[in-house]
Amino acid sequence: MRRAKILHLTTVHGPFDNRIFGMQAKSLAAAGYDVTLATTVDAAGSRDGVRLLPLGSIARASRRMDRIGRNVRALRVAARAYDIVHVHDPELLIVAGICAAFLGRHVVYDVHEYYDEKFSGDDVTAAWIPGFLLSAVRTAYGFAERTVLPRAAGVVVVSERMLPRYQRLLPPERVAVVQNFPSLTREEVAAARATSRPLDVPYFVHTGGASKDRSFDVLVATAEKLRTPIVNLGAIELEEYPTAQRRALLERAQAAGVIMPGSVPHAEAVRWIAHADAGYLPLANSENNRRGQPRKLFEYMLFGLPVVASDVGNIGNIVREHGVGVTVPPHDPLEHARALEALTADAGLRMHYARKARAAAPSFSFATQLPNLIDLYERILAREDERGERRHRRRHLRAVS
Repeated sequence: MRRAKILHLTTVHGPFDNRIFGMQAKSLAAAGYDVTLATTVDAAGSRDGVRLLPLGSIARASRRMDRIGRNVRALRVAARAYDIVHVHDPELLIVAGICAAFLGRHVVYDVHEYYDEKFSGDDVTAAWIPGFLLSAVRTAYGFAERTVLPRAAGVVVVSERMLPRYQRLLPPERVAVVQNFPSLTREEVAAARATSRPLDVPYFVHTGGASKDRSFDVLVATAEKLRTPIVNLGAIELEEYPTAQRRALLERAQAAGVIMPGSVPHAEAVRWIAHADAGYLPLANSENNRRGQPRKLFEYMLFGLPVVASDVGNIGNIVREHGVGVTVPPHDPLEHARALEALTADAGLRMHYARKARAAAPSFSFATQLPNLIDLYERILAREDERGERRHRRRHLRAVS
């Protein structure tokens, strides 16, 4: 039986983005689909059963301008014979519309974030957009969704709270919830725990990178009050801070002993998580963060880490509901430091939260989400099979008449 050919498409995210590659493409390949990922690499290759096609690296100084060229190359790839084209970026909505309206492709749009709210003006991750353009960008994005998505074969969202918005544009059976839960197996967790400790001293880990959205200024101020170092994994993206403040923050971070390995392979990231004393989750109090549920929170829980998290919307609710750690005011470094030091000082408290985290973790595994994505794909493919059968019958009737 022919394996369905699936194309995942991104021009913005890194080639091994956890949601796109780690959770979806790799899992779908393991489930028997023929999966290609056209992504931000410079050369073709393959990994974990996923074929990689090059759209051009994002590791360039003028990467925003480079997106245009990557989008053109993305359209060329999507024009090939794939059963489903699964796009992951708002910038690709035009490509998705062309594929659906003119090329007859079955397009799935993956909504990674609350993009409409992101362009509302209070989200620091959209601070690169001049304020006078925010309203126009939000209007344009809403128009693109309303124009393109009714023609799409399906939409994937990261939260059930997104369903009403997209079920107004498509029938409910064409919208699937695929939450950002870790896709690590028990064997992978055990292997990470069996590795050598990356540091010989206790440490706290934050896997969100250095950015204003991740409250890097609060993290640095917290580190200045701690004896235990903070390991800050991920890209250093401080463009949303004024230039002088960027330099000052990096100098203060170094003086406070913040360890910043930068972006590391996922296997290395989970090694840092596996041996940490607590998982730290500082976040700006933006609308997108209030509605979100970042995967790093569930990775901390999977490894049995007590959590100290900014009390921001849904994240604070999850931490409290499952009793996996402490919530703190988003912009209070002193409270952040007190919560982290309390976990260092009290082994019993740390073990209590660790047990709670391990007990809650199975509810937040990607194994609970993959069936939702596969069911959506199978409904799309079944509709195509039905259309193909109808076309075959019509051709047969014409031939015998």
